[in-house]
Parts: sequence; structure tokens; C-alpha cells
Amino acid sequence: MQELLEYADSSQDEVCALIIEDTRLYPCRNVHPDPAHHFRISDADWLAAEEEGEVTAVFHSHPQPVPVLSGADRAMQVMTGLPWWLACNGELRKFRPVPHLLGRRFEHGVADCYTLFRDAYHLCGIDLPDFKRTEGWWLRGENLYLKNLSATGFHQIPPSEARAGDVIIRQPFPGADPCHAMILLDDNMVLHHDHAGHLSRREPYRMAYMKQTHSIWRHELCSSLDLRGISADISARSH
Repeated sequence: MQELLEYADSSQDEVCALIIEDTRLYPCRNVHPDPAHHFRISDADWLAAEEEGEVTAVFHSHPQPVPVLSGADRAMQVMTGLPWWLACNGELRKFRPVPHLLGRRFEHGVADCYTLFRDAYHLCGIDLPDFKRTEGWWLRGENLYLKNLSATGFHQIPPSEARAGDVIIRQPFPGADPCHAMILLDDNMVLHHDHAGHLSRREPYRMAYMKQTHSIWRHELCSSLDLRGISADISARSH
């Protein structure tokens, strides 16, 4: 980690490198025409790195205080399918190669509302654990959301205090457990993925959703939640 941070501090432009087998830094020249704000690794450097071993991650720095992946970064990360490591503000963050947040097809336990919630928080700087969920858990009194939120650093807040980044838990079926999560965004929008047949999407927090709202939750590290991670990904997906 120290080697990566020192490399990042070696230039006022974005520096870039490839990580070999998760243990070795292979520095690359930034050939982007605007290196102060973007980076590009040449094909020659990538091929040369592959001759040294398996490329397992892409590394670059942000000289500006933006510790999340940009839209351009996310577009390229999804294309490479690799973890991307980012040095910014003297810290190193490692981002999993999650799919774009919008337009996902629903598959319970694999690509569902918790997957979207967890991936969105990851892109914004907070890592949450995954948990096993089987079909119909919301009808068996398992209360997976309420139990896991409390166990992973969330606390319930009054609806009147809700702000962007908070998690809304809905009870969409009468008699069922609260079983659907949405992330509240700016301008009273929500990001969510509700059930099979619907793609993950961003839409207004409309009255029907408000009536189904069971509770609203905030993470103890909410000050570390950088919602630019979500907006950058949405921008990349929209282009």
C-alpha cells in the first residue's frame, strides 16, 4: 500500500499502473491527452505487464479530492471486468468490478435489491457484507433486512430527518416482512430493484412507495458515503 501511495504522490497528474498477481506494481505511462483528470494505459504497456504475470487489478490516482471512480473509470472498469484500485487523499480504495447500477435483470440472491444496495454503497465508499437469502424469506418471519441492518452499522432514523444516502425499507406485501430496500438520492429520487420483470432503476420516491415505507436507516459511517460514486456510474451507464 505504501508503494502505491508514494507512486500516486510522485506526480500532479493521474498516475496509473497494473497490479500483477495482487502483489506487484507494474507502473505504466499515462498516455491520456488530459492526464490531470484522466488516464489511459497503452496497449504496449498492458501487453508488457501480461508478460510479467496475470494482471489482477488496475491502479490509478486522483490528484483532486474525489475518492470514487469517475464515470469514465466505471465505463472502463466494467469493460475490463477487473478490480480497480484508487489512491486519493492519501488513502487506497479497492473497487470490485460490479455491473452498472441501472438496467440490471432481477435474480433473487444474485442480482436483487440487496445486491444493488450493497454495490451502490461499495461504489460510494462503504463496504457491506453479503448474506444468504433464499426464496420466500419474507414470508417466514426471518426479517433479514432488519436484523442485518442493525448488525452492520445502521440505525433507524425518523422519516422527517431522511437525507440522500439513507436506506428506505419497504413492506410491499401486506402481512410480509419488510423486504425491499431503496437508496434515497437527491431531488426525492430513489435507486432500487424491486422484483423479477423490472430492471434496476432510478425513479421518484412516489406516494405509493411512501405508503409502503416501513423504516429509514442511516449507516454509522454516513460521513464517508460519497454519492458521487452513484451519479458517476449512472452517467457512465447513460452514455
